Amino acid sequence: MELRIIIGGQAGQGVQAAAQWLSKAFVKAGYYVFNYRYYQSLIRGGHNYNSIRISDIPVYSHAEEDIDFIIALDQDTVRIHKNKLKEDGFIIADKRIIVDKKIEVDTMDILKKAGSDKISENVVLIAALWKILGLDKEILKNIIKTKKGDSNDKIIDLVYELNLPILESKKIEIKETKSKYHLTGSEAVAYGAIMAGLDIYLAYPMTPATPLLHILASLKDKYNILVYQPDNEIGVINMAIGASYAGAKVMVGTSGGGFALMNEALSLAGISEIPVVIYVAQRYTPATGMATHTLQGDLKFVLNAGHGEFPRIVVAPGDQKEAVRRTIEAFYLSYKYNVPAIILSDLFLAESSCTFDSIELQELPTDRFLELNPEEGYKLYKLTEEGYQKRAIPGTNAIVKANSYEHDEFGVTTEDPDIGKAMHEKRWRKMKYIEEEVKNFEPYKLYGNGSKLIVSWGSNKLPILEALKKLDNWSYLHVSYISPFPKDIKDIIENYNKVVLVENNVTGLFGQVLREQTGINIDIKILKYNGEPFNAEELIKKLSNI
Repeated sequence: MELRIIIGGQAGQGVQAAAQWLSKAFVKAGYYVFNYRYYQSLIRGGHNYNSIRISDIPVYSHAEEDIDFIIALDQDTVRIHKNKLKEDGFIIADKRIIVDKKIEVDTMDILKKAGSDKISENVVLIAALWKILGLDKEILKNIIKTKKGDSNDKIIDLVYELNLPILESKKIEIKETKSKYHLTGSEAVAYGAIMAGLDIYLAYPMTPATPLLHILASLKDKYNILVYQPDNEIGVINMAIGASYAGAKVMVGTSGGGFALMNEALSLAGISEIPVVIYVAQRYTPATGMATHTLQGDLKFVLNAGHGEFPRIVVAPGDQKEAVRRTIEAFYLSYKYNVPAIILSDLFLAESSCTFDSIELQELPTDRFLELNPEEGYKLYKLTEEGYQKRAIPGTNAIVKANSYEHDEFGVTTEDPDIGKAMHEKRWRKMKYIEEEVKNFEPYKLYGNGSKLIVSWGSNKLPILEALKKLDNWSYLHVSYISPFPKDIKDIIENYNKVVLVENNVTGLFGQVLREQTGINIDIKILKYNGEPFNAEELIKKLSNI
């Protein structure tokens, strides 16, 4: 069973709210859901839509064709999306919307009888869909719990009294299944950070990282987290480094332009060996770009950000489930080895939601790796064989001097060439141990057993996995860790005669990194860079011709 729905309207008409309610209701009814959000950088007006895909098996991509239902909150939705409708599909809309194949609902009459206002038109139309599918209205009522709860219940009751057809060809049954997880990428990172022991989250709003700020702000009291918005990104990263120096587990969030302002302080974290986790949600760039569109253009930027050479972690989750796990790993590695860790996401992953049966997590320590009882003469930058040790913090029996200058083992500024050389080597010795740890974290995964290979990273995993269901003779290599880079994927790639690189950017940035790290050059590329993510159908068409 599969059902495809588009909900569209202007900003301010409740498109996103309606899509979230429907998604959660279908999950509650026992189904798997993928919900993709498209929106413009407007508070009111323009055109927003959500593409929702429902199935009785896991689904990982939205659809832009063969749509079963379009819920149209305005005329533009019909104009833009009507050609995506199936032959037996329908448009659900108010009587003012002019279109063929319409299931008409007098929304204003319903709202008047319910004592509600026009903002609740979205509730009327999704209730109409719910009835047409033959589903229990109580599920929908329980999901739509807002400040207008009573009037929403009345709206749903009134819609169910209408003489709307129950479409037998589209009717679906409620399934008795165990609970499922349905998360956006932003929610996944938030819960991963909480499970990792997050103390402080600092951010200045910047799409598409802003949802993480809102989510953690809503959870701060429940989990005893300090969530704070400084006045700019420079303040964000410097406050984070200060808080981490004092012993807190800290994460900051931003997008490419905000991360650009953090570069100098990133180098400070590198030389002072103060851990910090940085969430970078990519958007369409360069510069301001298109704030509410997606792209994977910042890969080499985050790998090389900050002046000078210092070790860092860069991990790029491929789906919402993976985002929980990779966030926990980023905290663990950052705080154990005293290095900055970057979680690289994008708008597509951050704002889309997906359903999973379970989330498998590796047991990792969540402590801060602090030396709370340092011995006399403690050296914060001791030249250990491993290049790292537990940190002492202010307030313990030690002098703890962090320094942006090169320094000796006590943190005292130095210009001694021999000490400088020793400190560089000390910092880089960590990477040997980090690389060994990361091997246990499944830094890459091979899907399928075909003779041709897709290579990709990040959120492209979602539509590629969906496409694999219908592609013959293809395998897929998904790479999550970019630093340290898993060089042993070279052996996997060399086993295939036909290899294709899939990326959501202009120049194939991951392909460039792959060539730098392994010497492998992938000639065949499928690149998309118009601000929209891949969907499974377009990948199937492109890959079927290779």
